[in-house]
Amino acid sequence: MIDSLVAAGYDRSVIEVHETAQQLYDYHGSPTRYTDNAGDKANIIIRRHHLGYSSGNDIGFKYDPVTKTYTGMISDYDSGNGQWGPESSRMKATEVAYGDLKTKKTLLRNGFKFLGKEVVNGKLQAKYLDMRA
Repeated sequence: MIDSLVAAGYDRSVIEVHETAQQLYDYHGSPTRYTDNAGDKANIIIRRHHLGYSSGNDIGFKYDPVTKTYTGMISDYDSGNGQWGPESSRMKATEVAYGDLKTKKTLLRNGFKFLGKEVVNGKLQAKYLDMRA
């Protein structure tokens, strides 16, 4: 997930990583309550002053150990202002990078060697070699 956020344009130094989920804050400095009345908590956080636009709230990604996936915790303001909405360039870059990295790790774990990427018929494709034989 961290590499995905870096691919979206965030410097690694501004991405907080916590084993135990930590509190997210809004632009007033108050705990957010987007999904939890007791306060939203996330394992991976980019604090609002690092988002790159004014008046944002912290954004976070909470890890689910059962599904081994992250759920984004993003305010209506941040998702609706074009910065982190479903069609935003940051969200798309994060989703693409996350999918690529997850696929790469799975293939490497299953005996494939990553050879690089190349453009085939106008599309970027990853190349792997089956090392199991």
